[in-house]
Amino acid sequence: MNEYEVSGDRVMDVLSSPVTHEPDAVRAAQTRIRCRTSLLQHARRSRVAGPAIRPPDWRRALEPAIVGGLCAVYLFEVLSRALELYRF
Repeated sequence: MNEYEVSGDRVMDVLSSPVTHEPDAVRAAQTRIRCRTSLLQHARRSRVAGPAIRPPDWRRALEPAIVGGLCAVYLFEVLSRALELYRF
């Protein structure tokens, strides 16, 4: 684009002076207060709830094995299709 094309373009005029949007100080303070109170309430609830329930050991071992098996099947399928595509 040359200078002539840019001088009469409304879009280029708007883009040449971008406006930054800053939040009001009062609204920002209110949002911070709401977030902090929510975090404090969540922390209180988690202390009252007690310890987290842990899944059985066999389940913790089975899930990664299933995911690993599915990844191996996917990788095998990708490689077999690539070999079929290039006719090896």
